[in-house]
Amino acid sequence: MHENHRAYSRRLFLKGITGAYTFATLAPILPATFAHPAMANIVKRLVIADGAIAETALAMGIVPLAMADVPGYRAWVQKPEVPESVINLGARFQPSLERLAQLEPDLILTSSFYANQYASLSDLAPIEKIDIYDRKKTPFLNAMAAARKIADVTGHPHAADTLISNTQSKIDQAASRLTTSRAGSVLVTSMLSPRHMRVYGQNSLMQDVIDRLPIKNAWTGPTNHWGFATVTIDQIAQYSDAALIAIEPVPDTVDRAIQYSPILSELPSIKRFGLITMPPVATFGGLYAAGRFADLLASSLTAQSADHGEFAS
Repeated sequence: MHENHRAYSRRLFLKGITGAYTFATLAPILPATFAHPAMANIVKRLVIADGAIAETALAMGIVPLAMADVPGYRAWVQKPEVPESVINLGARFQPSLERLAQLEPDLILTSSFYANQYASLSDLAPIEKIDIYDRKKTPFLNAMAAARKIADVTGHPHAADTLISNTQSKIDQAASRLTTSRAGSVLVTSMLSPRHMRVYGQNSLMQDVIDRLPIKNAWTGPTNHWGFATVTIDQIAQYSDAALIAIEPVPDTVDRAIQYSPILSELPSIKRFGLITMPPVATFGGLYAAGRFADLLASSLTAQSADHGEFAS
């Protein structure tokens, strides 16, 4: 009896919060696109709680009312850019449920990974779960399906076709450019320290893209659910023929170690090619990230120094 009462009271609380805020209070922070009448089947007040879903929606021109972890997105994903009008809901694992209730969303998009954080709002707005990393299919195929689903549930059915076509074009162009690359294989990493890094392989979006390019992923070892393994310098020292790609941001300690530490600076792949840095790209992203990664990889590997036979970072 008491449990039912508490649940009912919470629903009343979340719904009642909106009464303390008039439309005049909220209007200045709402994106301009929501101030005009739209077709009934287009979602006007969209909230997105997953980075890969947000990236995909933004790439299709679908701007949400609010997103979780906007600062994190701007640091680690960057592209496509988040408009200043988008409201930040806080951390993906600790969203402001009260703030969400105030915004009165028409639809909340999330993934199974974060779904529990938003379950209490299911009586306020429909919650749609869209997964890219579930191993039923490869991330790339799941990302295409996710784009179509996002476009469909938000009322933009043709937006996904354009994104899919653009992504394939970027991968095709990258494949053509990489025919002149000196490196036949790569190690794609996120540097954690001068001695530790994440290296991406099977089950990752990067592996899916590399499989469509005329190069190989040197890392064939085991990976986790997200497609990466955390390894030490010793574990990758044997890959002397592979170019080491470090996705930014790269810790300052790594840059210093390359200059002064014999451990990292003497790594065979770095001695041969240098450390190749790549601008931020969503390592757990969607379809847009796949095309962006292909383009950045081609640019990084073909930016070769004629003087030293190394790749420019």
